[in-house]
Amino acid sequence: MSTVPADAREALDMIRAGLGYLTAVGPGQLPAATQAECLRELEQDAAALTAARAWMLAAFTAGQGPAGDGDYSVVSWLIHRTGITRGAAVGHSAWAKR
Repeated sequence: MSTVPADAREALDMIRAGLGYLTAVGPGQLPAATQAECLRELEQDAAALTAARAWMLAAFTAGQGPAGDGDYSVVSWLIHRTGITRGAAVGHSAWAKR
């Protein structure tokens, strides 16, 4: 069954819930066919995550979002507000520019 989220917050909550389930279930409890299905889907979802993050970062940058939190760039904002490494922040920012 597929449920369409009502807004961005609900969509993010659904993503978190799904990933929480997959990390809690213990893959050893799942049959190999289900493990394979999960791996295929997670790879597709990783591509969608990259695209969604790039679009969101591009819009956030265009709207001067980092300045609202006192950061001078989206890379700085990502490092200080999300706790990711500089390398990851630079990589995410590069995708947003594509």
